[in-house]
Amino acid sequence: MLPDRLQHQLDVYKGLVEVSALINGITESAELMPAILDVARRVMHVEAASLFLVDSDGNLDLAIASNVTNGQSGPPPMKITVPRGRGIAGWVLENGKSLLVPDAYADPRFFREADKRTGFRTRSILCVPLVRKGKEIGVLQVLNPIKREAFDEPDLAAFEAYGNLAATAIDKLRTIDRQREQQRIAQEFAFARDIQNSFLPQSLPEHDRVCFAATYRPARSVGGDFYDVIEISPGKFFFVVGDVSGKGTPAALLMAQALSTLRLILQPHLSPATALTRWNDMLCGHTIRGMFITALLGRIDVAKRTVVLASAGHCPPLRVGKDGKVRAITVPGGPPLGIVPERVMHSMKMRLAPGEWFVAFTDGLIESFNAAREPLDLAGVEKLLTKKFGDVTDVIDALDRGELKHRGKADPHDDLTILVFGFR
Repeated sequence: MLPDRLQHQLDVYKGLVEVSALINGITESAELMPAILDVARRVMHVEAASLFLVDSDGNLDLAIASNVTNGQSGPPPMKITVPRGRGIAGWVLENGKSLLVPDAYADPRFFREADKRTGFRTRSILCVPLVRKGKEIGVLQVLNPIKREAFDEPDLAAFEAYGNLAATAIDKLRTIDRQREQQRIAQEFAFARDIQNSFLPQSLPEHDRVCFAATYRPARSVGGDFYDVIEISPGKFFFVVGDVSGKGTPAALLMAQALSTLRLILQPHLSPATALTRWNDMLCGHTIRGMFITALLGRIDVAKRTVVLASAGHCPPLRVGKDGKVRAITVPGGPPLGIVPERVMHSMKMRLAPGEWFVAFTDGLIESFNAAREPLDLAGVEKLLTKKFGDVTDVIDALDRGELKHRGKADPHDDLTILVFGFR
């Protein structure tokens, strides 16, 4: 029969083999932490065990504890933080070294108040740092070997091996958790993108005397730009190009709300200025704090070849003549939507000859930055338009390709929307 001490060491190393299979088979963080402590107590034959994890300040938070009194592993009833460098656990974290304390009360680093609060009597401690790929994870410790007064060096060697297994398992689970969170976020973005796309027009109206084309590209998976063209009655259309301040999901949600509201407002004989005023009043008090909307709203009368325009803080549109000259269109401006209620908007009227192009866009076009942080700006846009175009899609393609060429490998700075139309 083996001596008791040798049998104990054999049991410990058998336990380590078991532990390796156990913790590598766990795929949920909620299961891993209790398993680490329960197996530590059983393998090391101790009265208590505790796991501390490094917090955002570099100190230690007690994550879970286990003892023979209740036989359960669970989080502490109150938050317990151990400052880096304080107590046994803090010293191990600070120095990155394992520690064997044969007599806890004889070690000045031992924090006696913990025993006073819990009624537990600490005799001896094993404490090891949990480190993976040079990154601190936390500290694992066991207290009081059963049927022995103190731990010894063979115990420390076995516990260090166990600590390495535990650190690997925690790091693996954190990686899995991060991957799951990334997948969840990606799924939510995809869902938000699908919802947003459902609010944007799937196709533009077709008419034998007017043609439309548009392009839309969010800077992220979802964005705050929007556009629409609605045939409100035969030969009469409303169009809008808008931009919600900000990016991402909040902007996309406000965009969906704003576009839905506008569609309820538009009527055949309503002027763009009146529609903007009503739209603003309906949005005020319902926008997310600090967010607003710029928009260019227009009404097209195909028979008269007229365009009536009103703007709420939006980029001025451009007019591309048959001679290739580009002119900015001065539209009476009002403040962005959703900020100040009961504002009176104003509109202007223009005629567009066949062969001329009307170009509306969001500031993602003129504020397209290259790697040197140089914007495309209005002069760059006008340069891209200084030519004759045979079709409305040619105008879109020239702007789209020109913006991509200017930006190069730089990421998009902002959402980008372009809407172009012209009379035949």
